[in-house]
Amino acid sequence: METERDLDHESPNDGAATGGPKEPERARVPADRANVLIVEDERGARAALARLLQLENYAVMTAEGPDQAQSHLEDGVDLVLSDLRMGPTSGIDLLRIWKQRRPDVPFILMTAHGDITSAVEAMKLGAEDYLTKPVNPDELLLLIKRALTARGKDAQIAQLSERLDSKLGLEKLIGQSKPMQDVFARLRRAARSESTILVLGESGTGKELLAEALHQNSPRKNGPFIAVNMAAVPETLVESELFGHVKGAFTGATATRIGRFQAANGGTIFIDEIGDFAHESQAKLLRVLESRTITPVGANNEIEVDARVVAATARNLEQLVAAGKFRDDLYYRLSVVTIPLPPLRERPEDIPLLVRHFLDQHARASGRPPHVIDPQLMRFLETFEWPGNVRQLANALESMVVMAEGQTLTLEDLPTTVARQARSAEDGMRIPPGATIEELERAAVAQALKRCNGNRTRTAKSLGISVRTLQRKLNSWGFADSDPLPRPHPASAVSST
Repeated sequence: METERDLDHESPNDGAATGGPKEPERARVPADRANVLIVEDERGARAALARLLQLENYAVMTAEGPDQAQSHLEDGVDLVLSDLRMGPTSGIDLLRIWKQRRPDVPFILMTAHGDITSAVEAMKLGAEDYLTKPVNPDELLLLIKRALTARGKDAQIAQLSERLDSKLGLEKLIGQSKPMQDVFARLRRAARSESTILVLGESGTGKELLAEALHQNSPRKNGPFIAVNMAAVPETLVESELFGHVKGAFTGATATRIGRFQAANGGTIFIDEIGDFAHESQAKLLRVLESRTITPVGANNEIEVDARVVAATARNLEQLVAAGKFRDDLYYRLSVVTIPLPPLRERPEDIPLLVRHFLDQHARASGRPPHVIDPQLMRFLETFEWPGNVRQLANALESMVVMAEGQTLTLEDLPTTVARQARSAEDGMRIPPGATIEELERAAVAQALKRCNGNRTRTAKSLGISVRTLQRKLNSWGFADSDPLPRPHPASAVSST
């Protein structure tokens, strides 16, 4: 290997220096220094790389080939820098072994120009990047720094997830954004009470998960948690489903059956899609909430029940009340405490955390290392609006994991439905004839700001520019910090659908 910083002698901790096999050096690394393993069968190249990284304050270990490198699997390696061609066992073979045992450790390959195809294959298997020989020292140092920085962010995300789980006793309700922190704060306060709770949120935001969290953090956590989705219950069976029935109460009632309220006695009953509750049965539900008694269908006697009620809906109950489709007194009784769940598009900073959670979940289920997300794909995931919210993100990731050929997920692995929705959003802007470049640019920025709810960091990321560049453009258009969107240019004819 040629390098501008080549050395005349071997690195003192290189196993080839004595002319014979030597036990590879074990890690003795200060806590503030990253530990890099160099795998290179050429003695001079190995020494030059070691000295280069030592001058940059990296702790360095070296190995003559893949077999020797495997002895460092338990040595706290932070990054592997490996040659591609090294005798019978290649760098790709080592990559497979390393990613299976240490999937979180970045892996960078060095290859000759003729081996580019193999290098691309290595990227699909989980390699962070590759370099062609002769290696450019500045490019190498940049790739190492970038890979280690990305690994540090992943570790922070994992730690935040663990802290949230241990603090709230939650496994599935995930978020570190301000909107989700507000949800967690309301959850903690509401869980201690016996009041009826109404959870509001779009489909796929995790309303049932929130209801389970309320139950698990309440004094009733040792009691049952019973869920019923009113949208799936025929109107004629609503009362039987919730309150039970006696034998012979109606055609087909061949035996006495307890309802969901009795099944939830001592615990929590979660009534999902309460907005679809049959209007004819709403008065009976209101009576149950007020008296804490039920009357099974066909029975004459009331039965006391002790179940805490959590209801949820994706519909606007106030509009249903105004339209006469939902009783106002029932609405007021249900909404003693209200917890709104934000849609995913309003908390994009939670997306990397959710992605890591779902990928780890799939890895545990399959017994394989978690997949790696290509940076371009992560940028897409963070800026896409996700109309189906967390449920859609989870399903998209599952589809990508199942269908991807390699260990690294890319934009090409996106499910067709998500890619189609993204194209539809991009095609939403109409560009009339005669529009100037400035008008198009202003319209694109305005649309991106609206899509990102005014968040400039996220807007800049979605446009592929820096925050400073975005701010400069907004200032040049007379955009004030207090304005929700750039003021349209008087002559602009650009509009969006």
